Amino acid sequence: MLFRSIKSGMVMGVDGLIVDIEVDISKGMPYFSVVGLAGTEVKESKERVRSAILNSGYDFPLSRLVINLSPADIKKDGAYLDLGICVGILRSRIKQSDDYLAESGFLGELSLDGRVKNMRGILSIVIRMKKEGIKRVFIPISNYPECRGIGGMEIIGIDSVKECIKLLEMAPKDREVYMSSKYANLYGDNKINGPILGQAENNEGVLSKSEYSIQAARNQGIIDEKYSESDMSRPGIVEDDFFNIRGNILAKRAAMVAVAGGHNLLMIGPPGTGKTMIARSIRTILPRPNTQEELEITQIYSAAGLLREGQGLIRVRPFRQPHHTATKISIIGGGSKASLGEITLAHRGVLFLDEVAEFPKQILEALRQPIEDSVVNISRINHSVTYPAAFQLIVSMNPCPCGYYKSHKECSCRQYEIEKYLGKISGPILDRMDVFCEVGKVDFEEFDDRSKSMTSKEILQIIEVARRIQADRFNDRDFYVNSQMTSEDIERYCSLDQDSAMVAGSLYKKYGLSNRSYTRLIKLARTIADLEARESISSRDIVEAFSYRKAYYKYFCPY
Repeated sequence: MLFRSIKSGMVMGVDGLIVDIEVDISKGMPYFSVVGLAGTEVKESKERVRSAILNSGYDFPLSRLVINLSPADIKKDGAYLDLGICVGILRSRIKQSDDYLAESGFLGELSLDGRVKNMRGILSIVIRMKKEGIKRVFIPISNYPECRGIGGMEIIGIDSVKECIKLLEMAPKDREVYMSSKYANLYGDNKINGPILGQAENNEGVLSKSEYSIQAARNQGIIDEKYSESDMSRPGIVEDDFFNIRGNILAKRAAMVAVAGGHNLLMIGPPGTGKTMIARSIRTILPRPNTQEELEITQIYSAAGLLREGQGLIRVRPFRQPHHTATKISIIGGGSKASLGEITLAHRGVLFLDEVAEFPKQILEALRQPIEDSVVNISRINHSVTYPAAFQLIVSMNPCPCGYYKSHKECSCRQYEIEKYLGKISGPILDRMDVFCEVGKVDFEEFDDRSKSMTSKEILQIIEVARRIQADRFNDRDFYVNSQMTSEDIERYCSLDQDSAMVAGSLYKKYGLSNRSYTRLIKLARTIADLEARESISSRDIVEAFSYRKAYYKYFCPY
């Protein structure tokens, strides 16, 4: 009897799970069985592994062969275990100690000819393996770029079963030379791993970069449009640049404040006034994510299967814009396989809902819990998962069906039609919006004058200073922006002097603010002060923060 244990893993939601593959080869009639609550994809691995071994030039044991997958009480899905099962069966050909293999992980789907194929979610599993003390992991070579930055762990990208066995036979130094040469040929990289996970990260170096990475945006599949340098009157202007937005100075200021603190923004106004243009331009002023955020974003897109083959870490924030005909499952997540929704794909970035009043009310109401908790819980009969959903919500809407209620044109809607239209946005959703911005018609003089306009690059520089202040403030927390402060954080970091407290108190009483609205007002004031790099919140900050609620009282509380 031969018994072997091999480390492998699988993806659950966006997290990795370690799976121990126990291989038992004993005398008896030829028999091949996989136990341990294996799903359909795992059961099918028997034929993939058998063919891969034979077509790689190795003998398949004609014995009683039992594969046990531990933990046995969790259903195993996917083809992640193929390589691990294969290595376990070929253990007799590997002249390495059991301790060596116990410190190694094996991930990858096998083709029938023995090649190791690209897989989604590899990054999550590798991160989990590192946390569990695994020293090296063998993965598909096409998945190497997304995992290359995990420090303190040997990442070995392989093409085939034959290469995997060959590398297992090598001494560590010989393997390092071999892989360095391979990576240099494939990626122009002679460094096996970079300093991301497990090594000290240079937040200062990351967060202080003020120049927007156009090339990064061009290379990432999470951004719909390509950014490129434009032949404009000022250097450094990109497509969807704030400099190209005529007038609407207050609206652009509101957008800057919202992005600086990660605050939710609602824009309302007649058609053609630039609401969508402002929202699309917001992606040009999103600061680069820090190292931990890059890992989180890449994990999500890897688990969702949205990383291109050979793509590395995602270094720009996601900007998601689902259409109003999207289903609830596509927005929130769920379905039979508890798939990821748009709110998770927008994690650490922006979710933009254009013409938000056209979205089904049940979808909007389903956003309430994720907005508040920054996670979404998906429960099904056979399993439950929790997905991250720390997104910034940007919405735009017309004030009525015809679009011209309380604007420069006469509204053709009846009062009950207006009330029904605005009523699609419930009070609890409105209560979760931090900034309300009216975007109106631009006068010709203002339209033709761009002397006060800033480029996206200039706005980004200001925002990154504010984000740097927030990163230093919350260096011991798992969030990075003012909008996610708790009540304890507000009490600690948002102390008001006598004047600002008096102004805030009078606004609270006069307008009957809810507790949630009041705390969001204070958070917004904190961000405004950060934009000017001031430690204390002044009464002026409180007044400006409240000015971003004028549109709320104009359209949603007219009486």
